[in-house]
Amino acid sequence: MIHYVLAAPGSGKTIVAPSLRSLLPGSVVLDWDAFMDPAEALAGVAISETPEIWTKYGQLIRVIVEQILPVNIVMLGVCTPGQLRCWPDGRWLPLDCADAERRTRLSRRGHPTVTEEAITDAGVYRSLGLPIVDSTDLEPHKVAEAIVTAMSAVFARGEPLSARRSGCSEGVHGDVTINE
Repeated sequence: MIHYVLAAPGSGKTIVAPSLRSLLPGSVVLDWDAFMDPAEALAGVAISETPEIWTKYGQLIRVIVEQILPVNIVMLGVCTPGQLRCWPDGRWLPLDCADAERRTRLSRRGHPTVTEEAITDAGVYRSLGLPIVDSTDLEPHKVAEAIVTAMSAVFARGEPLSARRSGCSEGVHGDVTINE
């Protein structure tokens, strides 16, 4: 089973990863961004600033996911369900925070344009109609606990797996958007 914890930059994906690993010792917790530095070293360019290689970076992450299956995976990433349409089936859970909090968190990175793009991206996640874990006023460990609780609730309700979208075939990975 894969749980895709999807979120715009600044939601808290990276900071909750260690707590998720502690709370879910039988699962592999993958942070999409954790592979960025080694991939940049191999590619010789900044992944987040080079849109022409985002699809290839997404393909790298997908191969990693496929190599780990069938172990339970919690993948923290920046993609929408539509961008993951050809990926292994799983359940989606958006992680979010208030826009003012996102601005505060991302202001430390010093990229105002990226911050505004993240605010726009957050609106996309909110529009999906999925239950959302809000990290605005929570410490990272509490956010991780809320993610685990939300994932358990999905199982308890018996919600279906994401449907495979038409147009998917082996070797086709779909486009992804990368914003750190």
